[in-house]
Amino acid sequence: MNIRYISILAFVAFLLHIIWENAQAPFYAGYQSFLQHLPICSIGVFGDILITLLVLAFLWLLKKNLPSTKTDFFALAIIGFVIAVAIEQNALLLGKWSYAPTMPLIPYLQVGLMPILQMTILLPLSFYITGLFNKKV
Repeated sequence: MNIRYISILAFVAFLLHIIWENAQAPFYAGYQSFLQHLPICSIGVFGDILITLLVLAFLWLLKKNLPSTKTDFFALAIIGFVIAVAIEQNALLLGKWSYAPTMPLIPYLQVGLMPILQMTILLPLSFYITGLFNKKV
């Protein structure tokens, strides 16, 4: 792992999450227009990048190599799912945000589907795309 890999990962995560955050914003109460939710979504994106980099550090300490196999990416999806559920449950409990009636909820967990899918999909995808760029550049 080097600064180049970390920089590419942060940039890829930024691009993926800024698109997702803004696309899902109407599913949250009080965030119905792009200009209204852009600042909040931008803050969320930096949190998403921080989570991605913390997962990278954890993986590096655990395995001493970068994710490259289907098993690695599946594990990243599970890690993303667990992190997202914990963040959503905590934020809802503390009243940091609430959902619009259009947000589909995951039964039993009572958290929004969109933010859970976000981290479950984008965390491994960020690492996968970064691996492709890291090999080519």
